Amino acid sequence: MLLLLKRLPLLLLLLCSTTRIASQPSAKDTLQAGTYTLAPDSSNFVTASLVIAEPRGALLSVFGHASLRMECPVHHLDFVFTLESDPSANAFTKGISGKADSRFVAVPTEVFLNDCREQQRGVCQYNLTLTHHEKQELWRLLDENMAKESHGRFHLQKNNCLTSTILNVKQCLIGEYFEWGPKEYPSTLNDGDFLRYSLRQSPWSEFIAMTFAGTAYRGHSREEERMTPKTIVDMLRKARFVNTADGTSRPVISDEGTLLVKGRKEMPTPFTPAIVFGALLLLTCLETLAEWKLRWQRLARWFDITLFALQTIIAILLMGTIVYSEVFTSRWNWYIVEFAPVPLLLWLTVRGKGIEPTCWLTYSAVLALFILMTPLLGELDLPHQLITAALLVRSLNRYLVKRNKNKKLS
Repeated sequence: MLLLLKRLPLLLLLLCSTTRIASQPSAKDTLQAGTYTLAPDSSNFVTASLVIAEPRGALLSVFGHASLRMECPVHHLDFVFTLESDPSANAFTKGISGKADSRFVAVPTEVFLNDCREQQRGVCQYNLTLTHHEKQELWRLLDENMAKESHGRFHLQKNNCLTSTILNVKQCLIGEYFEWGPKEYPSTLNDGDFLRYSLRQSPWSEFIAMTFAGTAYRGHSREEERMTPKTIVDMLRKARFVNTADGTSRPVISDEGTLLVKGRKEMPTPFTPAIVFGALLLLTCLETLAEWKLRWQRLARWFDITLFALQTIIAILLMGTIVYSEVFTSRWNWYIVEFAPVPLLLWLTVRGKGIEPTCWLTYSAVLALFILMTPLLGELDLPHQLITAALLVRSLNRYLVKRNKNKKLS
């Protein structure tokens, strides 16, 4: 019974559209339903549109959101079909690990738009040039997806709102296929550089994403897997629906877009990662100078405890993500070198031993080499290297302190 209720809008749509096609009205017999004019060939009996919600500052909203809007104005049917991830309390952890379930939901368009208005989130709509029968097939596919309890694991790259949207559009085609246009910048970038490009307006999201996603991300995934709702529109303007019989084609989207909700422009924070970690490096240098000139050893001790404790926490999160996550596995991450909890290991194993200064010097040499590698590895960025520099200053300081202490004891 529940399944029947879910499919009721589709059944009504198919019944009415079949009747409409059979009647074959002439050009002069244009039908009017309220304020909606039905085209003579019934091509606008059902309309299908791509709906893009603009990005927001939150990490999980920073890419924007893609969904499909299906309308049958004659029968007052208007829904936005969207893929949503597990709404449970630990959804963020599941999403990052690639273990969150996803499912399709159909939301009345006005409810969807009101929610975006409350968030002051801009929404644009782009009409898809599907044929009448393809629109029917698309609605049927979306209805079937919605009836399923799960649409598989939500994956930040391979199964998300955008990939599912493009997949449904491809699957509904009849006697046609979907063809992407010629690759131009930024689509020519590798996956890692494209991720940076997509997040360039949100420096902190870029910093967090690149920390955990890894830097050796040189592959080229499928277009829909690497694009974001924010960048997909430009790609779709060049994409075509191609007829398999005669090779004729038409654009996938037919217009420049319609603004449904005007969003609030978010002002970028002046405290970018580069500024914050630059200040951290400056503070580290001043604290080190105060330790040697003013003999502030107790302050230096607590500074080291705080700095290396934060490094250890990030290292645990980073290693846990690499091992546990199904999203970031098999990706080498250069930041493992930066955040490796070596200070903690030295404190646990060689503290107070004669070899301790040598260990700190070796660790400092590794950090210095990591900084020197920056020009050779384009993936390494300034904020992370500023953190590395701060760690290097305190590691060298620990070496000098321990060496002097050993000299006095000898």
